[in-house]
Order: sequence, then C-alpha cells, then structure tokens
Amino acid sequence: MSAVQAPALILVSGGTGFVGSAIVIHLLQNGFSIRAAIRSEAKRSSFIKHLGEYTDSGKLTFVVVPDMTVPGAFKEAVKGVDGIVHTASPLLPSSPSADPNELIGPAIDMTLRVLEDAATSATVKRIVLTSSAVTLMEQHEGKYTYTEKDWFDSAPTIVERAGAQAPGFLKYIASKVLAERAAWAWIKEHNPSYELVTLLPPWIFGKDVFSNPETIREGSSNSRVLTAISDATSGKLQKKDYFGSSEMVDVVDVAEGHLRALTTPEAAGERFALKGGLITWQDIFDIVNRNAIPGVTAPRGTPDAGTKFVHEKVLVGEKAERILGMTYRSPEDTILDTIRSGVELGWKL
Repeated sequence: MSAVQAPALILVSGGTGFVGSAIVIHLLQNGFSIRAAIRSEAKRSSFIKHLGEYTDSGKLTFVVVPDMTVPGAFKEAVKGVDGIVHTASPLLPSSPSADPNELIGPAIDMTLRVLEDAATSATVKRIVLTSSAVTLMEQHEGKYTYTEKDWFDSAPTIVERAGAQAPGFLKYIASKVLAERAAWAWIKEHNPSYELVTLLPPWIFGKDVFSNPETIREGSSNSRVLTAISDATSGKLQKKDYFGSSEMVDVVDVAEGHLRALTTPEAAGERFALKGGLITWQDIFDIVNRNAIPGVTAPRGTPDAGTKFVHEKVLVGEKAERILGMTYRSPEDTILDTIRSGVELGWKL
C-alpha cells in the first residue's frame, strides 16, 4: 500500500466548486502543491482572487481541460503528479424533464478518463474519487443501518425505465452509483499501479470559501437548510414535518477526509462514508433560536425534540473514524456557518 505525503503534487478536478475549492485550500494549507484542472482560462480568476499567494509562489498551478469526457482529456494534466482528487461531476439539469443521460453519461466518462489517463503516468500513486452517500441508500423496509457495503443499485434501473420522467434527484443518484461502479470495475479489470479510494459524504453544508452565490442556488446543499427555515417561517413547512432529517457533514471535514484518503496507506481500495451528524429541521430551528443571527428567525416548534427523535434508517461512519482517524465539527457550528454564509451571499427570509 502506498500513499502520498506533502509536498506532493496533486491534480484536482472540480476545484472551483463548493467542495473542490475547500479541498484545494486545505491541501495547500497542509503543504501540498496543487495543479487545478479547469475548463477554461476564465476559471483562473476565482483562484487568483482568493489564493493569490499560492499562485504567486507556484504552489498552485493550472491546466486547461476543456472537455473532461473525451478520451485523453487528462493525459497532459496527469504528467508528474503524485495523486489525483477527482471531484468534478455534472450538475443536476435545471429541467425536470431532462434526459438522464445528460447527467449519467458525462459522470461516467469523466471518471473513466481520469483513471485511464492516470494509468499512463508512472508517478501517480493514489486517486481519491468524490462519490456520495446516496450511492448507499437502497430502499429497505423498517429499520436499517447503512454502511459502505451497501449500493443503491435499483436507482439506475428505475431511471432507465422512467427515462426523462424519472425524478431529478433520482437521476443524480443513478449518475453517482454508475460512475463509482464504473471506477471500481475499471480498477478490477486493469489493475493499475496506483490505488483508488472513494469518499461518500451525505449532505454537505458549511461556508463556501470562494463566496460563490451558486452555493445558495435552488437545489444546492446549503439551500436545503435555508429553504427549510424559509418554508417553516412562511408556514409551507408544517410543524408535523419538523422531524424530516438529513445525514450531514461539514465541507471542512470533507476536505480533511480527502487529505486523509490521500495520505493514509490503509485507505487503499476502500470506500468511506463521511458522517458528521444527523440533524432534523427542529434541530436547525433550535440552533437559530439559540444564536442571534441578524435578519434570521425560525419557529420554536418543540424545542429539543429533535434530539430525542428515533430514526428508522441511519448511516454509520465508523469506518472513516477507525481507519482515517476522522473527527468532525459539531452540527451546530456547521449549521451556523451555513446560515451566516447564506446571509453574506444575499439570502433573506
């Protein structure tokens, strides 16, 4: 088993996104050099604005990959790198009737291009793929505990049958399942010299380090928290629904998980769920009511009842804690960062 250590050079795809930017900054702060794969020269501006000291020093460099789905897309990008973090993934189409292949095809193709091209480089030791906990969430009757052994393999089947009429989020789930399945199948068939690790975060909340308004757009993870507060305040979310819950993790902890997946020898060939907590809407409203956030209020509901709520289905993150040594920020700190970041970016009740 091999791993990479600072000051290794890491190629990061999707580095301008909510998760990718947090990973880039965290790796730089921990002594790594970063080569960011960007789709156009215009994407440099976000990095230069927030990370100018690293671009000036040469610790952060760029490679333009206009189309990450075509064969050989990363062939130049992988030259001389020690590790790769692949976070790039297609966004959920805005149209609910979009062809699911607009999402699924590119998700698989991008993943395979990274693996294929990395195999042409003698220097790559490890690839970390950002997958998702939704790949685990196969439907089960009654109580169930999800672990890394689970796969939501029925999602692609349902989407294939329903086509464009399948629910949008199920299309996203199918894309994540099929992309990760394709990655492990490719590794098994080709047995490359490098090692693969996949990370499976649930809903990712927290502060966007690039202050990108896209972080609070409809359908984004942070908007899930903000919308719950808005809907409860307006009455759209009724009191009986305050115990809807989210498995969650802070974006800061996701970045740390990627660092540990790169640097921990025992992580090779494994999947890891990154779970920071399980939180209900009532818990979020309690957090708002315990902390003064200018311009933000929330209904009282039934204070502290969320902490006593019994959840039938839960995700276990013990493996990441045991092998990667993961610890997590408190859900309260994460939710406060999420709301304050939303306010800074223009969200209002």
